[in-house]
Amino acid sequence: MSQRRKEKKGPSPEERLARDNRARRKFKAFIRLVMANLFWLGDLDDTLGENVMLNIQKLTRKKIKKSTLTTREKLILTKPKEDRTEEEKHLLNRAIGGLKCFRRYPPNVKSQLAAVTYFVYIGPDRVIVKQDHPPSSMYFLLSGEGAVTVRTYDKMLKEWIKSEHGFVGPGTMFGEVALIHGIARTATITTTMPCELLLIKKEDFDIVLKETVWKAWEEITKIMNRYSYFKNWDVVTKRECSIISRTKNFRADQVVLGDNTGVSTYSYLITKGSCSVIEHLEVLVYYVSGIKKYKLHISPEDNEEVCTSKQQKVKISKTIKPKSKEGEVELHFIKVCELSEGAIFNIGENFERRRVVADTNTSCLLIPRYWLMKMNKDNIWNRVQQFLNKNIPRRRKFLWSGSRRRGFWLTDRS
Repeated sequence: MSQRRKEKKGPSPEERLARDNRARRKFKAFIRLVMANLFWLGDLDDTLGENVMLNIQKLTRKKIKKSTLTTREKLILTKPKEDRTEEEKHLLNRAIGGLKCFRRYPPNVKSQLAAVTYFVYIGPDRVIVKQDHPPSSMYFLLSGEGAVTVRTYDKMLKEWIKSEHGFVGPGTMFGEVALIHGIARTATITTTMPCELLLIKKEDFDIVLKETVWKAWEEITKIMNRYSYFKNWDVVTKRECSIISRTKNFRADQVVLGDNTGVSTYSYLITKGSCSVIEHLEVLVYYVSGIKKYKLHISPEDNEEVCTSKQQKVKISKTIKPKSKEGEVELHFIKVCELSEGAIFNIGENFERRRVVADTNTSCLLIPRYWLMKMNKDNIWNRVQQFLNKNIPRRRKFLWSGSRRRGFWLTDRS
């Protein structure tokens, strides 16, 4: 009987203490996880209830732009891939297929990505990948922004120098270079604001994406071999450029760059199709002896106007602005030049009051501008920039002739 009582005896005080400590640590870890993910978990319940103060909070709280994924999709993407049901995989396949960062991939690759991708939230001022660390994953940035920095050793100063290499924004893919080549991270990316990302682990990347990424790089290298801009680059330089560059397609009448559209830190090489540079001018309308005249109006506030798709289709269009002391101010959108295949823009030329619009279905190669400046052999990109500034007229070169129905060039010799 006494033996049975000994068998039923509970855990010792030391065991109970260890069990309680484990439970406490798990609870704290869970709370920290919830607090770290409140940014996107806050979307779980936006319904209004009987609590008036809580309803006011929900209606007035500041909304931060997030990814297009729903909370349910994000929750599925946090589950281990082997625990996802077929229904959940089908849901993710439809959701991921529509994301900006996955549009470049064929349907079969998208389907495989849906099965192996994970959702990750990272708060501001946190390191996503760190230079010289071994790679374990690659990332797609859904929302937010990250600063790219590189540490190099200066032999003259005998110290490490950290330089900024721009930013990564929504739709950007990064981390694949180190995975493909089996090397340490080549740069550090730190969040500047709350970021939502999709993560793919190394073993899944090797199976699903490695071959596709290689093909994309080869295609970019072929494009560079077609143009004389890169004739002095060796194979290694072209390969490195193809890794950090990307191609993008645009529909006719679509804004390529400008109006808060496009990537301002990249230079655009037109590989197919043609584009127009559209500039808007504020023109003052006045009358002399009953004859309508025009002259350039310099607005003190210099407000930027948005060029609508209808206005993009014609060489000149205008809207009436409020009257000034001298007369009415009209806004004219003027096609100042055309850019055909082989042209490159956004090298650093003047881009004030301008936007580039695709005339036809157009393809462009986007190359980080800092890389072009870094590989500026024979000052070729400086010459391209000077050529663009010289041949694309500025605002003060435009006049409007009241005696004619169309605009004309005025040579600026000053």
